[in-house]
Amino acid sequence: MEIDGTLALVTGAAGAIGSATARKLAANGARLILADRDEERLVEVAEELGELSDIEVATVVGDVSKEAHHRELLAAADGLGGVDIVVLNAGVYLPGLLWEVPLAQWELQVNVNFWGVLHGLRTTVPGMIDRSRGHVVAISSGAGILATPGLAPYVATKHAVVGMMESLRHELNRVCPDVGASVVCPGNVRSDMAKNSLLVADISDEQLGPVTSSLAKQIRAGVESGTEPAVVAEAIVDAIVANKFWVLPHPELGWVAVDRMERLRSGNEPADLLG
Repeated sequence: MEIDGTLALVTGAAGAIGSATARKLAANGARLILADRDEERLVEVAEELGELSDIEVATVVGDVSKEAHHRELLAAADGLGGVDIVVLNAGVYLPGLLWEVPLAQWELQVNVNFWGVLHGLRTTVPGMIDRSRGHVVAISSGAGILATPGLAPYVATKHAVVGMMESLRHELNRVCPDVGASVVCPGNVRSDMAKNSLLVADISDEQLGPVTSSLAKQIRAGVESGTEPAVVAEAIVDAIVANKFWVLPHPELGWVAVDRMERLRSGNEPADLLG
């Protein structure tokens, strides 16, 4: 779909991928509604975009795990003519072995990473269908294609997002093919997600054991050396324009998926990328 003149909603817009995507959408002429729980950083992003262009930018502070927040976002969008593009980007991860991660941290990751996407889809897709126009994007992860040790809650939610978006794509093709859907599965991307996740969980000391501590260091080292968020943002915008479902900013993840399917077919042990 053509982006110029559309109204785009981006959650997690104060973060690395979210703010980069907002910049790319603005550069292509989209008006913006930016959402995040970090009000200070959200205002900074909005002001930066306002200085770069004369496009309209609105902000809404809130928690994506709450349906009421998405209703507020929908009301803001309807007041501006209705949302055309939705990028559901907010996410958190907290390392730990599956049986050691506190239930509260499991619930937080499920609520933000899964319910945050589901609430966003349920509130915005019906209006897009009514208008026969729109595109929804959900940010999953390479962890939605292949499991990583030390991140079971994150992996579970990102796999769920991939499956949910595949089902949605099939459903939209039957009900309203003019509304598109994409799922984004990046590899390592440079960001402050680890620090921000601790803030959201209100944790200062993770109290990780030796195995998890080693895994967490590997994971965070990968993030620190990851690609620039702008690479992901460009892939997202390209997918919206082309109505492309699978978005792999790191193409090598496609081969990871092929390897996984071959291991499944042959009954071999799954690959451990941190092993």
